[in-house]
Amino acid sequence: MCRLLAYWGRPRPVADLIVCTPHSLLRQCTDARQQSSGCTNPDGWGLGWYIDDQPDPFRYRSATPMPDDEIGLAAIEGLEAGRFLAHVRLKSPGSPTEVAGNAPFVSGRWLFAHNGFVEGYRDGRRDELVAALSPDRQEALEGDADSEVLFGLILDRIATGAHAADALTDVLVPLARQGGRYNVVLTDGTQMLATCLANSLHLRAHPDGDGIEIASEPYDDDIGWAPVADHTLLRIDASGVELTSI
Repeated sequence: MCRLLAYWGRPRPVADLIVCTPHSLLRQCTDARQQSSGCTNPDGWGLGWYIDDQPDPFRYRSATPMPDDEIGLAAIEGLEAGRFLAHVRLKSPGSPTEVAGNAPFVSGRWLFAHNGFVEGYRDGRRDELVAALSPDRQEALEGDADSEVLFGLILDRIATGAHAADALTDVLVPLARQGGRYNVVLTDGTQMLATCLANSLHLRAHPDGDGIEIASEPYDDDIGWAPVADHTLLRIDASGVELTSI
């Protein structure tokens, strides 16, 4: 079912949150506590982040399980970022284990991750959704993951002038009515959007008061984490956090 962590605030060491905390994403690869489909995420991981003077994000992805990816873990030692998105993957049944299927997905300045699954994706829904993509988005598909197709559908709506929040709800809410789980995070470095649709999600101001964290499940047992209600859209930007029912 995957697990994710997104952060928005002052720059801080990324590994401090995704590797070194008591129940970090690294631990959630083998011992997730709130995951509806088992407790492991063995199918790779990824990290996307922004540097203040660069408009487009940087990204690292691997199909190696995070605990076994010594090269990747070594590469992020010392990395600091004020806006980042990390994800560990449990692939949907029938999907291949491949780097191209791992979040975060990137297009231009946008980063995207999906924690969940599209109902019926292997029973005809994939063809239906891919057919709804613009020709350019169809050609841009790199893998076979339902998450990448969702990202393409959202980007198509943004390209036609829709606000990012509207694009998210236009794509995800109708799909959620038909089943599946659709917690996603979408960011362009100037705002961060997240949906809570049929999956666990938590929100917290970082304990030092200078950052906001979104997590599939808390990375520690400290106070401050608040569960996000189902059917909620979150928006984070320089002005703060806004929660809206969807």
